[in-house]
Amino acid sequence: MKLILRNKLNSILKKTFKVILLLVFLVFLTEFILRGIGFGEPLLYQNNGNYILKPNQEVKRFKGSKVKINKFGMRTNYKWSDNKNVNKIIFFGDSVTFGGSYVDNLNLFSEKFCKIKKNSICGNYGTNGYKLENINLRIEKVKSKLDFDHLIIVSSSSLTTGKSIFFDFPFYENFNYKIFKSTSEILNHILFKYKIANNYHEKKNYKIQNTNNESSIENTKIIFKKLHQKGIRIDLFILPTLENLNEKKKSKHFLEDIILDNINIINLYEEIYNQDYESLYFNNAHLNEKGHDYLSKLLYKLLK
Repeated sequence: MKLILRNKLNSILKKTFKVILLLVFLVFLTEFILRGIGFGEPLLYQNNGNYILKPNQEVKRFKGSKVKINKFGMRTNYKWSDNKNVNKIIFFGDSVTFGGSYVDNLNLFSEKFCKIKKNSICGNYGTNGYKLENINLRIEKVKSKLDFDHLIIVSSSSLTTGKSIFFDFPFYENFNYKIFKSTSEILNHILFKYKIANNYHEKKNYKIQNTNNESSIENTKIIFKKLHQKGIRIDLFILPTLENLNEKKKSKHFLEDIILDNINIINLYEEIYNQDYESLYFNNAHLNEKGHDYLSKLLYKLLK
């Protein structure tokens, strides 16, 4: 009887051990696959009234795309430390301008624009999730610390007034995982999405200020006037969403109502619609590499 029980116990232990080995193998396999896709090295953000990408970081993300943020907080490969004899161009905007982590820095429309426009360097301050007031705050901060000649805003037609709050997004302030980094990134996203746990933001009592949506446009006008007085050229472009294009729906964006002298505002709907536009988009709002290449050439043509 004891021998039968011992044999059953040994059999159960062997099966349990095999199950544990299989689970461990699956965990390591999942981590290996996720790292191959590009997870495990997320971009980091800072938050102090308005969230921004943390300066001085370089990560490799989806399909090996390199995302580099320089010491000035720009997404760019251009050397901004030595820029005395070149035309300095800065792009601001939402996630459309940022370009996504699936696009290498070299393939961003902002980088390619300056490849075409000789004797120029470009910097990209596009940031995921930004609304108009976030862009305003970012421009104000940058113009107080950095000299530039030309400001270009590129935003999605879905951009709204008001201000986005950092805590509403799955953006990391710190990412200190050493083991199973990719698996942790995916798990944290699921926990955040379903409001189970928040492992993205530091446990601090930030004061969240409400922003009057109507004041965002007025703030934009004030900033534009100040920049124009300093001799800085300003251009603003509105990129239609894929939904707008598929529905043949060109709706006037509120940014087109900012009527100021010497401010160039262009809705790109017609130009994009007359292309094979579906081949230019990664998803509803964001361009793929082909779309970034097309946009760089389009902007150059419109700004000559």
